[in-house]
Amino acid sequence: MRVNQLLGMGACFAMLALAGCMDKDVYDPGKDPTVLKPESEYFDFTTTTNVAFEVNYGEIGSNALIEIFTEDPVSYNETGSFVIQGEPVYKIFADAKGRFVGDVELPTAAKVVYVFSPTWGVPMCVEADVENGKVTVNETDAVSRAAAATRAKSKLELVTVNNAQKVYSLVEIDDRYGKAKDINGLIEKGKLSNKFISNVQKALWKGKSTKPGNLDNRNYVRDTERVNTTIAETYQDEHGQTVTVTDAELFFTFLTESGWNQNVVGYYYYKTNECPDTPSGVTKIVIFPNASITGNVPYSKKYAGQQSGGYYDYGKKNAPLETNQRVQLLFQDNEGHLSTKFPAGYTIGYFIIADGFKCGEDDLDDAINTKKSFVYSNKEWNKNYEGQQARFISLTAEGGTVVYGVEDGGDTSYEDVLFCIDANPNEAIFDPDRPVIDPDEPEVSETENTYLSFAYEDIWPSGGDYDLNDVIIEYHRSITFNKDNYVSEVKETYEPVQRDDAATNRNAFAVQYATDQRGEIVLPSGAVDETQTNSIILFPNAMDVRNQKFVITRTFAAGVMKKDALKVGNSVLNPYIIVDYEGSGKDNRTEVHLPKAKATNLANSDQIGKEADAYYVNKDGKHPFAISIPGTFTPVTETVMIDKEYPDFEKWVESSGKDYTDWYKNYQESSN
Repeated sequence: MRVNQLLGMGACFAMLALAGCMDKDVYDPGKDPTVLKPESEYFDFTTTTNVAFEVNYGEIGSNALIEIFTEDPVSYNETGSFVIQGEPVYKIFADAKGRFVGDVELPTAAKVVYVFSPTWGVPMCVEADVENGKVTVNETDAVSRAAAATRAKSKLELVTVNNAQKVYSLVEIDDRYGKAKDINGLIEKGKLSNKFISNVQKALWKGKSTKPGNLDNRNYVRDTERVNTTIAETYQDEHGQTVTVTDAELFFTFLTESGWNQNVVGYYYYKTNECPDTPSGVTKIVIFPNASITGNVPYSKKYAGQQSGGYYDYGKKNAPLETNQRVQLLFQDNEGHLSTKFPAGYTIGYFIIADGFKCGEDDLDDAINTKKSFVYSNKEWNKNYEGQQARFISLTAEGGTVVYGVEDGGDTSYEDVLFCIDANPNEAIFDPDRPVIDPDEPEVSETENTYLSFAYEDIWPSGGDYDLNDVIIEYHRSITFNKDNYVSEVKETYEPVQRDDAATNRNAFAVQYATDQRGEIVLPSGAVDETQTNSIILFPNAMDVRNQKFVITRTFAAGVMKKDALKVGNSVLNPYIIVDYEGSGKDNRTEVHLPKAKATNLANSDQIGKEADAYYVNKDGKHPFAISIPGTFTPVTETVMIDKEYPDFEKWVESSGKDYTDWYKNYQESSN
């Protein structure tokens, strides 16, 4: 037993000795400071990442504009109105089926995004999580919030809301949010096409795909007789023959809403030549108790469940109303008989009760607050709105359909509630003096803005203080593109903003474009187009041009350049500095690029991978020689390492970019 143990020990010593020999004799590149580890083993110091997006609005969102925000873009003021603030990090038009599938470059720090669309008919804003590098927004599987149409009942009825005020309703409510319960079988899916909705939006938004600031549609304001719907007793057909009208059916189609308020919407009528002096002279009939749709205000979770304010998170499962819901209106005669026919010689007006619906009630008469302000299309009745009594506008659209816009607040956009009226026959409600919507959809374009900062250390490849402040460039890119996502123009502004004591070297700044992405290019004065490298050298010495702006404009012929191809990546946009620049075309020059980017063919290849360099990263993997950062960047103090004044930088690097992803937002100036 003892002999075996000794033999075993001898074997162990022999193995250890052999291992020692192997340590001396076998070459290990990982221990040789002159040999780089594989590029994949180094952290790339990127502050952005590509996230796979799948957005589906369904066909109602055909060619809808999609804007991606990393912060909630909807801001509310004390009066309850809202504004869209901030800048989206990405814009794209959905395809003809209302879908977008593609990658979006986001700040790695973004864990939640807000998918915003100004296009009518789709949710205005949907909050979505970034999970496993993906964002999914599917608004096609919503449960219909408007009751399906049923066979018309033999006995029609109205629901009493407030008998003293003569307020009644075509529907009951089906839940606490105000979903319409179709007791008369009058509601069905509307017949408006996506193109029709788009044309109306463009008309009211002055041909824009996004709502203009301080939108003013007062040019559509007319007298009451031009605004309301009058059923003529005769009309001229296409052959010029006079046609007598006995009666007509009327249909109300809800288009969309963009008001803060939870508005009640309804109608009334009177004999055309016997208009009452006050609204007390008409019966008012509610069409929809709560004209609020998915994703529109009030949509934000911060207001969810606040019954005192009446604000709810109207997601796709609880929104009380959908775009393009059609309701047949009823007429009640003096004997109380209800009919789907409106006699000729009657005028129909419309009203909203501004913020008149109260969520959480089971009964319609409790849910509709008739003490709130009524807003009428008969502007003379709007005594509470001195200075802007005209609260409704109407326009004739294709096919004779009449489009109505309502202003429920204090501005002049007239699109807080939008709906359409058509008739059978439609000629019976045609008014030649009503403004007409141009049936041709205007060509629209959008602009996306990107803001980055590029920061460089000019001591490459020797290593040193890693203050990353020798050259700092603020970059602004503006892309103009059409609804098919083809780019017409790219305008890029480069501005050196480093401290005035940042560097002693003569550092030029250049940007290299992929060959197929140059287009027709216009350069700023003094810039050099270096054809050997496909680079634009913007200026020879960054310190001489601090706070000056240099603009490069690229234009593309129609249908040539897709927007998704213009990404800020090494293969498309390669920004770099040239240390101690001696002029264009000089060989063996010192170039400093972003980590893992490729040098041009004029760079001194003998410097690459030498001294402290590992793919433009220090060989210890703790500091880069250049970096790209979303937005603006506060330069650190000269000779102070970046992780001294950005205390989260080191923790970010140690986690290989998984933690402290917004480190660049935490700047703490040191005493040096």
